[in-house]
Amino acid sequence: MRSKLAPIAAIAVATIGLTLAGCSAGGTTGSSGSVTTITFGNWRVEDQALWEENVIPAFEKAHPEIKVTYQPTGTNDYNAAIQSQVDSGTGPDVIMCRPFDVNRAWIDKGYFDDLKSLPGIDGFTPTALGAWTGANNDPYCVPIASVLAGFYYNKTIFTELGLKIPTTMAEFTAVLQAIKDNGKYTPLALGSADGWQLSYNVLDSIGPNYWKGEDGRLGLIDGTKKLTDPDFVAAFQAVSDLKSYMPDGYQSLKYEDQMQLFTLGKAAIMADGSWDVTAATATGLDIGVFAPPVVKAGDQRYLQEMPDQGVGLNAGSKNKDAANTFLSWLASSDFQSIYVDKVPGFFSMGSAPVTYTNALAQEFADLKTDALLTPRLQLDRLSAGTPPLDDDTWAVLQTVFNDGVSAADATAKLQADLDSWYKPAN
Repeated sequence: MRSKLAPIAAIAVATIGLTLAGCSAGGTTGSSGSVTTITFGNWRVEDQALWEENVIPAFEKAHPEIKVTYQPTGTNDYNAAIQSQVDSGTGPDVIMCRPFDVNRAWIDKGYFDDLKSLPGIDGFTPTALGAWTGANNDPYCVPIASVLAGFYYNKTIFTELGLKIPTTMAEFTAVLQAIKDNGKYTPLALGSADGWQLSYNVLDSIGPNYWKGEDGRLGLIDGTKKLTDPDFVAAFQAVSDLKSYMPDGYQSLKYEDQMQLFTLGKAAIMADGSWDVTAATATGLDIGVFAPPVVKAGDQRYLQEMPDQGVGLNAGSKNKDAANTFLSWLASSDFQSIYVDKVPGFFSMGSAPVTYTNALAQEFADLKTDALLTPRLQLDRLSAGTPPLDDDTWAVLQTVFNDGVSAADATAKLQADLDSWYKPAN
């Protein structure tokens, strides 16, 4: 679902230096009698009914002295709108936070109050909070939801061919080869027409098991690791090796095409994100999901958990007590169990366990058990300059798949481009 997720990364890079447009969007707050009204600015237009019919009524029932007005803006206009509103003093009381670099720029501009003393904020791990911390490592947003990445598989095809879920890369290759040898189905529904898909749903899914999740990602940030290190090169090679199991003409296959190939039962496996839980099951197939395989048996397993939504307190809010009460409720399992269960494929980032009524969403959530979680490699600090590592990775991976560029050459180019502007944090 490129239209809903990938723009978070693309806009994050594009809007850091955005010139603010004059915007008169709503965001005023006030009180009526003993009831305080706060506004909630966000980009989740598609979730308006969910919030207004399920989430906000649950909060207001517990806190009748506070009313919440849901104030969405389309995702493509959201960054500029929020910046204009906050700068003009008309911003909403609580603001949905972009992950990583955009939000860090907003924190530096003084848009948010820190939440280090907020009741409930200690229910999140440092990794969960990391997308929304400032230079002082204090949290500025309550984590609301994340997305995961893995491999969807057609259970009927696996049963027909006598296949077992692979847990190592050797087993994964053997399963793909068995499907290819059978000749009835495409082993892997994957195309290279969309570079973001190769990056987010393949490299950032398989890769953490090679570069050891946060060890590798944070190593790039602090300069102790390079993309030319053996673990990163091996990850790129593992991704490149998937070419022989992809459909004929994969170079022109787009994200939507691979979903169609999979949901029509023509492909056995699809690399994708959890946000497509509903789309993957739309045709009624019996679908499961398995985690990115480890490099060798016995290795620690890593899983991509990408922070998608957080909510912070507008430093200019005139209703901070009520806003903090709302934010503290958002940090609770009461909220998390309502929201993420109503939006299959989005997951709670809190430490308390949450049960999902959607069976495939629960399978995805279960992949987190015993895994060390890590966000996408490119989006934290490494995409704040030019060329951003995020966009650069999309393009370079397409040359690997479409032009035969080697893993060693691909990682060398990415590191050279990163070195051209990025100075390690330490």
